[in-house]
Amino acid sequence: MKGYLEYLELYVYFAIPGAPKLSREDYDRADAEWKELAARFKTLDAEERQRVAELKSILFRDKP
Repeated sequence: MKGYLEYLELYVYFAIPGAPKLSREDYDRADAEWKELAARFKTLDAEERQRVAELKSILFRDKP
């Protein structure tokens, strides 16, 4: 729950106006994907690295 609450706070401050807010379920899925990709960041291909960049933006993360 703490992760989603932090996401909501970051969303309030940093989201581009009109950007959709993730539901709790969507956040949990994106967060799980982020953790899986971040754990093997050095071995990712170009497509997976692009997805990391997308998740970084969506979840307001600094780096994997």
